[in-house]
Amino acid sequence: MEEIRNFIVDYIEREYTIPGGTDLDRFNYVEEGYIDSIGLIQFIAVIEDEYGIEFSDEELSGEEIKTVGSLVKLICEKRDFYMGEGC
Repeated sequence: MEEIRNFIVDYIEREYTIPGGTDLDRFNYVEEGYIDSIGLIQFIAVIEDEYGIEFSDEELSGEEIKTVGSLVKLICEKRDFYMGEGC
């Protein structure tokens, strides 16, 4: 899980600095303006390529994909489903 969390945070911090003390599990990078809707599509494509997974349209429009903690959990579940490799 930590590796996935670091991947997500590193991606966000390519453009922005996340303030110290931020609760990363609850950090909503879309609502806070760190990634816009176009950027989110690009970000998800990078995640899908990196981890060999795919997100459904429902998942892409849901709130879970917009917070670091929920996204990490979703990636772990998908890795387990697609490759038998959880976190």
